[in-house]
This record gives sequence, C-alpha cells and structure tokens, in this order.
Amino acid sequence: MITRTSRLDTLLSLLACPACHGPLTPKGQMLRCTECASGYPVHLGRPVFLPGRAAEPRVMPAEHISNQPPTDILDWLMWQPGWVLNLGAGGTRTKLEHCVELEYTIFRNTDVVADAHHLPFADEAFDAVVTFNTFEHLSDPNRAAAEIRRVLKPGGRLVLHTAFLQPLHEAPHHYYNTTEFGLRQWFREFDVESVSVSENFNPAHVIAWLACEMLQAVEAAHGPEARRRLAASSLDCWASSWTDTGRRQSPLWDLLGKLPQEVQKRFAAGFQLTAVKPEGEYPVAVAEPPV
Repeated sequence: MITRTSRLDTLLSLLACPACHGPLTPKGQMLRCTECASGYPVHLGRPVFLPGRAAEPRVMPAEHISNQPPTDILDWLMWQPGWVLNLGAGGTRTKLEHCVELEYTIFRNTDVVADAHHLPFADEAFDAVVTFNTFEHLSDPNRAAAEIRRVLKPGGRLVLHTAFLQPLHEAPHHYYNTTEFGLRQWFREFDVESVSVSENFNPAHVIAWLACEMLQAVEAAHGPEARRRLAASSLDCWASSWTDTGRRQSPLWDLLGKLPQEVQKRFAAGFQLTAVKPEGEYPVAVAEPPV
C-alpha cells in the first residue's frame, strides 16, 4: 500500500512554489521554496498551497463520492503514459497512480490542496489535464486557463467539462456559466480541436434539472397545490407564452414571477445590477480611441 508520505515524495519533482515557481524541499511538516523561501504546510500527507495558509483545509468523509469522470474519459486516462492532472477532482471512486488530484478541500484521493488560479506545479509537468464541473466555480477562468497551459507539456491534451444552461449550484462560488464561444475565448491560446455536448450534458439534463429544482422551489414558496399545477402544465403551454406575450397574463406565469427574489436568482434569465462609485476615488485614465 502506498502511504501518503511516499506519495508526496513521488510528486515532489512535479511540485513548484505557486508564488515564484521555484523548486520545493521538505522541511519537517512543511515544504519550503528554495528561491523565495515561502513555506507551505503538509496536512494529512497533502501539501497545502491555499491563500491564508494558517487555516487547515476542510476534510471530507472518506466515503464521500462526487464528480466522477465519464467512463470513456476514465478509460482514456488509464492509458496515458505520463503524469495527468485532475483539476477540481472531487471525491473520485477510482484512484489512478499517475493522476494527480488537486482540490481546494481534502477528499478521499486528493493529492494536492491548492487554488486553480495559482497551480503549485513546475512548467510543462503534465502530459494531460482533465477538469470536470470546475470552471463555473472559478472567479478568474482566464487566469486558470493560462495556468493549465503553463503546466501542460507541448502537445499535451486538455479535456474539460463546464456549465452552460445550469441553475445556480454550490453558492456562493458559482460565478460563470459559459456559451461555446465564451469557452473558446477562455482557451484561445490552445489549439481547440472541438467543442461538443457530451452525454452527461445533453439537453435532457437541462429540462430535468430545471424542472426538479423549480418544482421544489414552488412547493416551498407556495405549497403543494401550486407545485401540482406547475407540474401539470405542458412544454407547449410555456412555449406559446414565449411566442405570444399576451399569454403571459396567466396564473402560472405569475406563480414563478412571485417567487422570492433569492429563489428567482437560482433560475433567472438574467440580472439587473445597480451600483455606486465610492466617493473620494480618483478617476481612471481612459486611453483615447485610435483615429
């Protein structure tokens, strides 16, 4: 059986200081950067590279299973000859020895605890990177995409799943749902081979997830009878309300429009923001447009 200590020893050649990308050496229960002298704790055998390093990372129960790679991608991962990074791995059921699992929390197979915006790995350390259902939860996807590019070897492959038409989840750290074109923009420095809809994201999931949560929300806000009325409505009823605005003057339309604001935010078509510039700030210089 591979111990956490021997696992860390094995991964040490891949690791680097997230601040300066310098090499790391073990110093007791710490890893110390040989270039900038930054220190990083080791907790339960996992190196921890989180902002505010004094706090210990959250630890999930060993039986917690989540965020499984699709079967075809898991099969592909098994045959990868070099090191693979699983970014935002969650609680995987199967541990692949050549796959480094990075998370912000310690799950059952987590190897490294770190922030996806500041990866603690050497340049060109990995032959492949996979990341599933993570990018919608990152505050700066462009920065994270650049970090993935940095740690991939030339010719290394990225496989990513991320949200488009999904309700709010894992609040408050759900920042972005993206279109295909937004996704291509995040990864504009890569040679994008394809953007496709995998089976676990097909349109049936949109209807099923949205309907499930909407019915639960309506019952919580308006009671079981309101839930029954909404459940009995047809897709054709809602489609006709979109094409014929006069049909929006209906009890069902009002039923959803009268959900509490905090509930509506989970399913809204968009948001209105109002804001105030703080007093006492100097204006930011704006460059003149080219003539």
